[in-house]
Amino acid sequence: MQTDRRRSNPVVVLASRAADATQELETSLYSAGYRVVTTKSERETFDKVRSHGPVAVVVDRAVSEAPYTFCRTLRDDPALSPATPLVMSQREPPTGDQQIEALRAGAWHLQGPLPLGHEELLLRLATYMQAKLEIENLTAECLVDRGSGLYNSQGFTQRATELAALTSRQGSAAACVVFQPEHPLPTPLSGDRLGRVFKAAGRLSDAIGRTAAAEFAVFAPATNDSAAGKLVSRMRDNVGRKGGVALRAAYSAAAASRIDARALLERARQALQRL
Repeated sequence: MQTDRRRSNPVVVLASRAADATQELETSLYSAGYRVVTTKSERETFDKVRSHGPVAVVVDRAVSEAPYTFCRTLRDDPALSPATPLVMSQREPPTGDQQIEALRAGAWHLQGPLPLGHEELLLRLATYMQAKLEIENLTAECLVDRGSGLYNSQGFTQRATELAALTSRQGSAAACVVFQPEHPLPTPLSGDRLGRVFKAAGRLSDAIGRTAAAEFAVFAPATNDSAAGKLVSRMRDNVGRKGGVALRAAYSAAAASRIDARALLERARQALQRL
């Protein structure tokens, strides 16, 4: 039986308003074994990244009026792994200052005119994919985020699932709270420092994780809807004051018979997006 190419091939999200300028690149990516999902706006790009979990994202600067801000926001989105290559492209050769600005915004590279740089971009993506695979393999072997000392995404999910099972057996409620900075953090080290503040402010009974570069989650057993609201206030005040960062937060709570750690985390994220 043949494997469905659309289902098996890794996805690359290609964001550009000019379909004619990226058609050749799309064809090259497809020929190299990738499935290409194209977008034409910031909102559509976020939606496709969240729904497809791409192995790489290529963003044409012209897709946004503030491309570096867009790149930084995309990089900080919980749905995009820090290990996922994010490449920016533009129609003119990049200057040194533009390359630096792109790197500061979270891009791995700023690509020059695509019609002349397909082969270079494909080689870069292949190299980046290997680095991504190695990073993910190392992360899978370790459940702790080294920079903050908190659980990483995988570790948090594993520990929260264990606590959810225990809480269900005890016939108690549980809640999951998600925190994100109101404004982009200036550097990855800022996220490390903020994570250490979360760790110091948390309770030993809870699972606390750095579930994305700038997202922190708390799974709290024996915590109903009312108690979850109090947890949000306490953590936001303590962490915000000590970390010097204003935080957005949302939570989801469930009774014993309906506790699913992954579902609670996702509902909390969705609630945060609606704020």
